[in-house]
Amino acid sequence: MADENINEILGIEESPNPNSPSYQEMESEPTSNNAAENTLNVIAGIVLWVGIIGTIFCLFTLTTTKVVDPTYHYSIHYDTIFNPSGLAVSIGVLLSTLTTWAVLKVIANISISLKEINSKIK
Repeated sequence: MADENINEILGIEESPNPNSPSYQEMESEPTSNNAAENTLNVIAGIVLWVGIIGTIFCLFTLTTTKVVDPTYHYSIHYDTIFNPSGLAVSIGVLLSTLTTWAVLKVIANISISLKEINSKIK
């Protein structure tokens, strides 16, 4: 079993010849329904874009803080300072977005691959 090629066991040709009858049969077979995987890929894209926009929003709103400058005695003057915890939150939002996007894409690709393998076995 160790010497056998896994592609031969599954019946997968590495480079099919367009003139061979098996290639023509593969083209005539209806494609499998990948609606769930396509929906998952769309959701992954939406999660990625919303996460990037959320990260940019967090960078502009949470990384700077306005505080009252005590050196001005007769008027209120605000001074803008850097907030490191806001930067940490922004990086966390970006990393969680990228992780969620990657997991959704991997799940969709695994499902498509399993459907292809299942159709080759049958």
